[in-house]
Amino acid sequence: MKTPTATGALRRPATWLLPALWIALTVALVFAVRGLPWRSAAEQAGRIGAAWPLVAVAAYLVVLPLWALEWRLLTPGAIRVAYASMFEVIAVMAAVLNSVPFFAGEASGVAMLIGRTGLSRGAALSVLAMDQLLGGLVKIVVLGTAALLVPLPIWLRAGILSLLLGVTLMLCVFVPLAHRWASMRDRLLERPSRVRRLAARLASWGQHLDAIRETHRVWRVSLVALSRKVVELLGIVAVQVAFGLEPSPAAAVLVLAVLAIATMLPVAPANIGVYEAAVFAAYRYMGVPADTALGLAVVQHLCFLLPTLATGYLTLTLRQVLPRLRVS
Repeated sequence: MKTPTATGALRRPATWLLPALWIALTVALVFAVRGLPWRSAAEQAGRIGAAWPLVAVAAYLVVLPLWALEWRLLTPGAIRVAYASMFEVIAVMAAVLNSVPFFAGEASGVAMLIGRTGLSRGAALSVLAMDQLLGGLVKIVVLGTAALLVPLPIWLRAGILSLLLGVTLMLCVFVPLAHRWASMRDRLLERPSRVRRLAARLASWGQHLDAIRETHRVWRVSLVALSRKVVELLGIVAVQVAFGLEPSPAAAVLVLAVLAIATMLPVAPANIGVYEAAVFAAYRYMGVPADTALGLAVVQHLCFLLPTLATGYLTLTLRQVLPRLRVS
């Protein structure tokens, strides 16, 4: 069930949105899949069984429904979005995010929120902004946990500083805006001018940040976000076991921490090369032999990508096919 926001009625879904996303994702996947290290993965397949990689794939698959639940909790309280619709948004966004670089995934997520769930532009942007803030806070928790378990590599320090500065800036903007947006807007409109009216419109965006204002929602969404990272850790440990290693939570947390920094800026399709280099560096730092570290990196990336890309592409494809089947 969906109800209008205070700023306007629900928007009708754009008829061009899903076909355009489907075409774009198809093209992106063709290039991304061609770039994946299939030869190296085939060589590693001879060293490991299929059972534990399948466990890792299942773990990474669970991330998607948890992410959809998180975004439902971040949605402004005046709107009720069906879980199935939100899962569709997340599935498509995750697939684009992991196949097209330069923030195309975030843009597709906002477009899907507007076109598929009826959120206004401001409400959709608020969900994305709070997700970015929450993701940054969870990354800090992961990095802190890793620091408690193992000494962090020196080459992580610059990335950690950038993350801390970014999260601090978002907190300094979003928290006051969430609680004082109305007074900020009214104060700006006391002496209206073009610049002040624009600033007042930006301040009005704070009305959508009620997930920050409501303490009970903050705790619930934080728990879901942390659960996503726990599931990812299980996937990393499953790949370790697949290679015959003793399960190492410390190494798994370090891998997750390094990935949190290395993949902050999506500059390569599917983070191909960047992801593998980060995982390889983390395991080498932990003393894992080079050939095993490389195998862990390649297999883990494939276990992460396969369920993410397949779910998003299947979701979009079914959206294209089923309506046509009903018509025929």
